[in-house]
Amino acid sequence: MQARLKLSLISFLILSLGVIASPCLGQAPAKQPEDKTITVFGQTIHYWDVGSGPVLVLVHGLGSSKDGDWGKVVAPLSRKYRVIAPDQIGFGRSDKPLLDYKIETYVDFLNEFLRELKVQKASLMGESLGGWISALYVVELSGGAHLVPVEKLVLVDAAGLKQDKPIPNLNPSTLADMRKVMEAVFYDTSWLTEDGLQKAFTDKLAKHDSYTVHSILTNATLPAERLDDRLGNIHVPTLVVWGKEDALLPIASGEKYAAGIPGAKLVSFEQCGHVPPIEKTAEFLSAVEGFINQASTTSR
Repeated sequence: MQARLKLSLISFLILSLGVIASPCLGQAPAKQPEDKTITVFGQTIHYWDVGSGPVLVLVHGLGSSKDGDWGKVVAPLSRKYRVIAPDQIGFGRSDKPLLDYKIETYVDFLNEFLRELKVQKASLMGESLGGWISALYVVELSGGAHLVPVEKLVLVDAAGLKQDKPIPNLNPSTLADMRKVMEAVFYDTSWLTEDGLQKAFTDKLAKHDSYTVHSILTNATLPAERLDDRLGNIHVPTLVVWGKEDALLPIASGEKYAAGIPGAKLVSFEQCGHVPPIEKTAEFLSAVEGFINQASTTSR
């Protein structure tokens, strides 16, 4: 029975680099909000829209979904904010058109998604690839783009900066590659048994998003969309959140984001890898809520 419980919980969390298991195997998955749909550029986008108050939009990472990156934090955040979390185009339950996916593709879809929901202004919180998308969105706003205004920005182990070391294959097609991804994502991999690995790989294949991931990672325009030289164009209150033991995107990237964005604050967590919302949920929520509430007060 214990083995069955572990396998059922492994399928709960789908992280920013594929289907990854939660190390919190003693906790049952929280009840998730109602799944809603909306049409954006003719494509069906699945999303959550729960709570009331200032709008906080959660932007998930590569190969992930709203459930995967934000499943443990959406309920507590919705007690104070209107939380909107889409499955981005090409991921999760949303449509997966055969596009030449760019970061700009996701900026366009995010903006149109918010317009369709008639959101007047929002704060953005992006994890990994979602951080890159959110940061580029704000950069383009500062350049005069006609996008829904952003009040605050939270970058969680965000991609978008040039890396000094090669990263694992983020579109794993073998068990060995899947293991490398999970070992790069999590600080604690004591739960990574052979059964768990096989379950994670099976679930990853069932998502049918490998084309999307491959398209993003091999897009020739990707280097031109990096943010290294544009961080100074982010002019909204910004919190940078990072796991100190992130083996995928090391803490040096978080420090660079914080140093390059005027007035940005960096909060990092010990014994935490690429996914603070999962490995350090309580500490993550405390940092995010404190930042958003403080920023709301000072921006009035």
